[in-house]
Amino acid sequence: MTEKELRKLSRAELLEMLIDQSSELQDCKERLAAAEAALHTREIAVSKAGSIAEAALSLNGVFETAQRACAQYIENIQQLSARQEAICAKVEEDSRARAAQLLAEAEGKRADMEKETEIRCAKMEADAKAEAQKYWDDVSTKLKAYCAAHDSLRELLSEAAPSQA
Repeated sequence: MTEKELRKLSRAELLEMLIDQSSELQDCKERLAAAEAALHTREIAVSKAGSIAEAALSLNGVFETAQRACAQYIENIQQLSARQEAICAKVEEDSRARAAQLLAEAEGKRADMEKETEIRCAKMEADAKAEAQKYWDDVSTKLKAYCAAHDSLRELLSEAAPSQA
């Protein structure tokens, strides 16, 4: 920002810029302090290590811990997977048992319906045979009566015919 632009700013804007600058300065100081602390701890770690070999051994401990944590994580995942598989197997087993039960119930209902249908069909067949027999008996009776009536008519006609001749 140029000097001319700064002169055009009001007091409130200048104070706001000053507050922003001071907070930015405070952030920078805090980051510097954190960086110095980190540097100091690294210097202590290096001085404790004494040599590169000792530092490498110290890092190996970190890697070993990370390796153990990774192995523990994998073991937990495997246990969870085994539990989940057991749950799935149980659900599948229950579903298969329920399906078998439903099939057995359906088969029982089918057999009952089939027996009931056979009984109804046999009754209908017996009723139809009885009705047909009744009609046959009625027709036979009527035919016999018709034949008997015509036989007497024939006899009358045959008796009347010789007397006319």
